[in-house]
Amino acid sequence: MLITDVFESMRATAAWYDRATLNMTGRATYPFVSRASENNGIVATCPRQVKDPEPGNAITIGLDTQTIAYQPAPFYTSQNIQVLRHDRLDVDSGLVLVTLIRKQMSKFGWGGNGATLGRLRKTRIMVPVETGADADRKVVVDWEGMSSFGSFLRAEAERSIDAVLGNPDELAGQQ
Repeated sequence: MLITDVFESMRATAAWYDRATLNMTGRATYPFVSRASENNGIVATCPRQVKDPEPGNAITIGLDTQTIAYQPAPFYTSQNIQVLRHDRLDVDSGLVLVTLIRKQMSKFGWGGNGATLGRLRKTRIMVPVETGADADRKVVVDWEGMSSFGSFLRAEAERSIDAVLGNPDELAGQQ
């Protein structure tokens, strides 16, 4: 399915700042998302700025660096960050979609074959689908199924981590 058929909106962020010009006066509560591949793209936290932050529950893409992350909370960004949204997006479906988009973005290289907004819009991703209930029986994204799958994967990852590190709740009870 084309990525444009999965998301209701794909646009450049309106809440971008050059990190060097951020006003750091006040309590730093908002993530500052850049084109970094670690820490969900978050390179700092900052106080509220003049512009309103981007609302959370979005996927961010740094096209030139091919960095993709899910942002659950309101955030600010550096320049050249695309924000993808859908009303049914949640943390679990977001993690699945980030993985799918990352896989497709890996085909883009640097230079002439680099990722551009035009190429992103023509990108297809393999998402769970279902036949719509409307009269034309159109194939649509199975948001509920994708969210359930993401929830399952997250629970499996947490169980694996607990097996290695120990369950934090159990460890707290042993003290």
